[in-house]
Amino acid sequence: MNITIVNFKGGVGKSMIAHQLITGFGFCGFEIDPYGSLSDRLPESVERIDIQQKNIEKPKKETIFDFGGFDDIKLDQAIGYSDLIIIPFIPTLETIQGTVDTLVRVASANKPILMVPNMSQKENDIGDAKFVFEDTLGFEVEMFPIPMSVALQTAINENRSIGELSKQGGIKAYAYKKGAQLINDLHAKIREYENI
Repeated sequence: MNITIVNFKGGVGKSMIAHQLITGFGFCGFEIDPYGSLSDRLPESVERIDIQQKNIEKPKKETIFDFGGFDDIKLDQAIGYSDLIIIPFIPTLETIQGTVDTLVRVASANKPILMVPNMSQKENDIGDAKFVFEDTLGFEVEMFPIPMSVALQTAINENRSIGELSKQGGIKAYAYKKGAQLINDLHAKIREYENI
């Protein structure tokens, strides 16, 4: 299964999701983001694609395409290889327009789209965003909210999967269990799109 993670708005959690899927579930990665650090953090698993490069090779293993906040021909190639498009966003007015632009751009590919409201705090904000997205697209979109989580940020800072951190024992493990369950649930949701 291949997944494209994209939003033209930066700072919405694209690399965090990619990092946790790669470290926790064995995906490989292509980082298509000149400002990204995923390939530096995970050099054995993630290959950086130069912004000048015109083509992406078809992946031989399950792959995450972590796409930076820009649009070019490589996005079409990544989506073409992918079974699912994940669009993380922060459910605030400031990030909705960039997310709408991304949705409009990728919707024509006719691939399944999973919206991931990241650092979500209010259910109403997610509902409002869902209304805007569906009104713009004319079809229903599925949401998988990820609430604000210090544990997930710690996992990224320590360059480890949240699942690994949840198994270390003691009081820290308790703090990571909720985040680990969330990422496991996200992975299970992603697998529902396999072979659609």
